Amino acid sequence: MDKFVTVKTFTYPLEVAVIRGRLEAEGIECFAKDELTAQVNPFYSNAIGGVKLQVREHDLHKAIEILEETGYLKEADFRPTPLYTALDNATFKIPVLRNMQLEFRLMVIVAVVVTLLMLLLWVGMQR
Repeated sequence: MDKFVTVKTFTYPLEVAVIRGRLEAEGIECFAKDELTAQVNPFYSNAIGGVKLQVREHDLHKAIEILEETGYLKEADFRPTPLYTALDNATFKIPVLRNMQLEFRLMVIVAVVVTLLMLLLWVGMQR
């Protein structure tokens, strides 16, 4: 059984309805994660990361092709930002963190820095 993967994220459930209809017309099973939460209170949409249009993993490439044809996805959507690339290149050089995703690498680095700062503060207050 294939799991669902997110193809695109939208702010409002209404935006998902049109695209979901197009994908389902092509025989692609879709799921709009967090759709009901955003319908009940639209202000929650940004807090929960928007409404996520998901398709089965085996239908992902076909869904992407359809979304590119209809103009909902552009090539720029798949390119990482320069900041992401720079952070990835800088943190990839740390041997212990090399096998982690970038988000986890950054969390570990921030945790270490905060711990060191707290330790320095504690040592400074002991004097």
